Amino acid sequence: MNALLFQCPMTERPVKTGIEIDMVVLRSVQPVTVRLRCPHCRNAHEWKLTEGLLGERRASMALTLEAWSPCPR
Repeated sequence: MNALLFQCPMTERPVKTGIEIDMVVLRSVQPVTVRLRCPHCRNAHEWKLTEGLLGERRASMALTLEAWSPCPR
């Protein structure tokens, strides 16, 4: 599995989500919107899951909740 990343629209830096996914699953998911508070610009952003980028494959399969923070509706 690979780390799912999004790009901050303000800084253009990658935003880690803590989600692990592979290309087959990413291409087959139903429309889902991910809303995260960006650690770079501190604003909340929304992305469609299919807009995500796949990062490098992790050696460990342990779940990490690195930089994301859920945003209340």
